[in-house]
Amino acid sequence: MVGQIAMPSRLNGASIFGTGRKTQLAMGYLSLLILPYAATYMLGMDNKGWYGAILALINSIAMMAFFIQFPLGSRIKAIGLFANIDWSMTRHRQVGKWLGYIFFLHPFLILAPRFFVSFDVGMTSAYELLTAPQSLTGVVAWGIMVLWILTSIFKNKLPIKYETWRFTHMLGFVVIATLATLHITGVGRHGQFQPMFNVLWLFLCSGSLAMVGYNYLLKPRKLKSRPFKLANIKKVSSSDWELTLEKSDDAKFDFEAGQFAWINTSGSAHGVNEHPFSIASCRENLPYLSFLIRELGDYTSKLGDLTIGQDVYVDGPYGSVSLRCCERAKGIVLIAGGAGIGPMLGMLRKLAARNDQRPIRLIYGNNQFEQMVCQDEITALEQTMSDFCQQLVCAQATEQPGVYQGFIDRVSIQQNLESHEIEDWCFYLCGPQPMVNAVCGHLKGLQVRDKHVNFEQLSF
Repeated sequence: MVGQIAMPSRLNGASIFGTGRKTQLAMGYLSLLILPYAATYMLGMDNKGWYGAILALINSIAMMAFFIQFPLGSRIKAIGLFANIDWSMTRHRQVGKWLGYIFFLHPFLILAPRFFVSFDVGMTSAYELLTAPQSLTGVVAWGIMVLWILTSIFKNKLPIKYETWRFTHMLGFVVIATLATLHITGVGRHGQFQPMFNVLWLFLCSGSLAMVGYNYLLKPRKLKSRPFKLANIKKVSSSDWELTLEKSDDAKFDFEAGQFAWINTSGSAHGVNEHPFSIASCRENLPYLSFLIRELGDYTSKLGDLTIGQDVYVDGPYGSVSLRCCERAKGIVLIAGGAGIGPMLGMLRKLAARNDQRPIRLIYGNNQFEQMVCQDEITALEQTMSDFCQQLVCAQATEQPGVYQGFIDRVSIQQNLESHEIEDWCFYLCGPQPMVNAVCGHLKGLQVRDKHVNFEQLSF
C-alpha cells in the first residue's frame, strides 16, 4: 500500500508470501549471484592463493549483485524473479547498502597484502594503483559510487526534487556499471588471460543496461498507446485529494483491490515525473480508477492544477496485498493510518460489491477529524453490509461522537474485536512506518500470528 513516495519498500514480507514463494525468490536470487564465480571456477582460473580466491569470490558476487540491481528496480512483471515489486525493491535497497560497503573497501582489500609487507611497499603500490592509466576506469567508478551512495542515503535532505534525484541516480549507476565492466575486463587478472571471462561480464552489463532502456524508452511507448483520461479531481478532506481516471475502451488494465500503480500526469509518457499511489477503487468500478492522495510534497501540492480530460499514464498494477490473502479467514480487520485509507477503501468496496458475509472491521486513524475521508460512503456501508463497522481514531481531541481519542493502540483494536474469536481472522495494515510497527506489536500482544498480518509501508 503506497502513498506519496520515492521508492517502494516493505517492513516485513513474511506475512504476504507463503514461506514457499519467499524461499523460491531467495533461492533464485542466490543462484544468480554465484553464476560468475562458478564460471570462473569452470574456466580453471588461478586465483593465486587463498586470499586471492576469497577476493575473487567477494568481487564476483558483489558485481553480479550490482548488475541484478537494475532489473530489481525496473518493474519487470514478465520475469518471475523480478515480477513482485515489493520483494524486488526491498532487495534493491538492502543489497545496495551492502554493495556500498564492499565497493568502498575494494581498493583497500587489494592493497592490504602489500601493507602487510611494509608500509612503504603499501604506499608505493597505492600510488601506482591511483596513477596508472589502466586504473582510471576503476578509480573514477569508485569515486562516483561513493558519491552516489551518499546521495541515496541522504536524498531526503538534499535540496532537489525526487524526480531529479531518481533520474540522476539511474544515470550515475549506468555510468558506474559501464566503467566497472571496463575495469574488470581491462585490468582484472582474469580478464587479461581469459577472453570468455570478459564475454561473460560484457553480457551481464549489456543485459542490465537493457533493463534501463526498457524502463525509460520502451515502456513509455507502450503506456503512451493506452493513456487514461483525468475524469475528476477533488479535495475530499483538509489534506487529501481524490483523483479519478477513466481508461479507454481498448486499454487492457485489470487489478485487485489493495494494489497500487505509478501515475504520470506530466503530459509526456517519457517524463520521469511518475509517482506510486495505492488504488482506492475496486475492479467493479472500472473503467474508472480512483486514488486517494495526501498532500505531502511538491507534486501532491499541485494536484489541484490538473486539467479534467488531460492524459494520465498509468503503469501497473503492482503489489501483493489483496483479498486473496484472506480467502479462508473467518473475519477481516482493515487498519489504516492517514493516507493508508486508500487501499483499505479499495478492499472495503470490493468486499461490499461481492456481498461478503463475514465480520469486517475498519479502524481508521488520523491526526485530525477533518482529515477523515469518504465518511458518508463508509457510514452507508455500515447500514448495507452484513457485519461491518468502523472505528475512527483521532490523535487530536474532537467533539465528534464515537471517536477514539489517541492513537491506534491495543485498546482501540481490542474493543472492536472483543466479542469475536480472532484466531482465524485476517488483518491488513497500511500507514506510516511508526504506526505499522506499533500496530504489529499490538497485534502480537493480542496473540495474532504473523502469517495473518498483511502490510506494506507508505514510506518509499
